[in-house]
Amino acid sequence: MTKKEVAKLLAVLAAAYPKFEVDDLKVHVWHEMLQDIDYEVAGVAAKKLILEKTFPPSIAEVREAITSITSPPQVLPAEAWGEVKCAIRKYGSYREEEALASLSERTREAVRCMGWQELCLSQDPEGVLRAQFMRVYEQVSGREVQERLMPADLQEQIKKLSARKDLRLIEGWKEEAH
Repeated sequence: MTKKEVAKLLAVLAAAYPKFEVDDLKVHVWHEMLQDIDYEVAGVAAKKLILEKTFPPSIAEVREAITSITSPPQVLPAEAWGEVKCAIRKYGSYREEEALASLSERTREAVRCMGWQELCLSQDPEGVLRAQFMRVYEQVSGREVQERLMPADLQEQIKKLSARKDLRLIEGWKEEAH
């Protein structure tokens, strides 16, 4: 989205929320945080938020609305568990590659975290294994949503900074020289 398009988007928000003021600094900051977004998608997200929210949205709320608009419908953890049970019945523990290929992407990631063999051969009661899977699935979903919310260039900057050892702020994180 261009800076001019961001200004138009903010003007729409200002018209909907009279106390929402727009100035050059706000346009600059919003542009920096939304420049990777298509203007049409951002406009739809803004309209959605105007209909849903009493107070003006933050950049984070706009990005969340954009993610909800552009993401495929989210499979519920219980539905994902149903996928896993069907794959276990159909492929068993010996046909892992085929089983994983049959699963949706997010379900596959949760299964990889837990281990296909462990799921197939578990002697735990169904309720315990199901609960563990659903917890892992929710964590995978949460991480995926967080990644989608953050612009790719910002993700890259964070990755580079986290690799720098001289920026570790917590004393215990510093590697001790031996």
